[in-house]
Amino acid sequence: MTGWGIGFFREHVALVEKSAEQVFDSDQVHESFQRLARVIDSRIIVSHVSCPLSGSKHSAHNHPFTLTFLNHSWLFAHVGIVDNIESYKTTCEPKIDVDVYTARIFEYLRDRIVEIFNVNPYISFVQALRNAIMKINAEFPGCYAFFLANESVLYSFHNFRPLVILKESEKIGNVLIVTSIEEGLTDKGWHEMSPKKGAIGKLLIIAGPDLLYSEDVI
Repeated sequence: MTGWGIGFFREHVALVEKSAEQVFDSDQVHESFQRLARVIDSRIIVSHVSCPLSGSKHSAHNHPFTLTFLNHSWLFAHVGIVDNIESYKTTCEPKIDVDVYTARIFEYLRDRIVEIFNVNPYISFVQALRNAIMKINAEFPGCYAFFLANESVLYSFHNFRPLVILKESEKIGNVLIVTSIEEGLTDKGWHEMSPKKGAIGKLLIIAGPDLLYSEDVI
């Protein structure tokens, strides 16, 4: 593992701490990672650990990334490979000034969501996100597993590997964890969420300890 990032919210603003150092070395978890994991007080936390294959050698390349739009501050992390998405050029501000494909995915989704709201400000965010997912899948097909969060709600979409969730345990208390690590983390009782055959992928909506919504995007 070559680096890590932790995103969280403070007074509705998305904040991110990143490091290019290994999160786990010589049977020890990185000191800063441990400290942040213990002291962060946020309704939603998005954490990402980079692997050597990602090519990330600078902390700025590590997920999650942040953007502000639709009167919210957002966090975004992604796992998977999407061909040619690097060619996408946003015309909106702000831009993410790093040359990694996850930033382009985030910008593409932001741009499509904002476009939809500009046409119809009364549409629900879920409808706008679903529409953006369908457009990116058509224009830039690939392997997607992303996590998009504002200060209150986490939206997750995946189409190539199952996500697993864990709701409440003796170790973690009354929270809900979702991860792209197929075997889960440390606790038992993980539940697999996979899209049905023929679907573009599965969309999950999570708030606090609750899975509010699960949908196969067709």
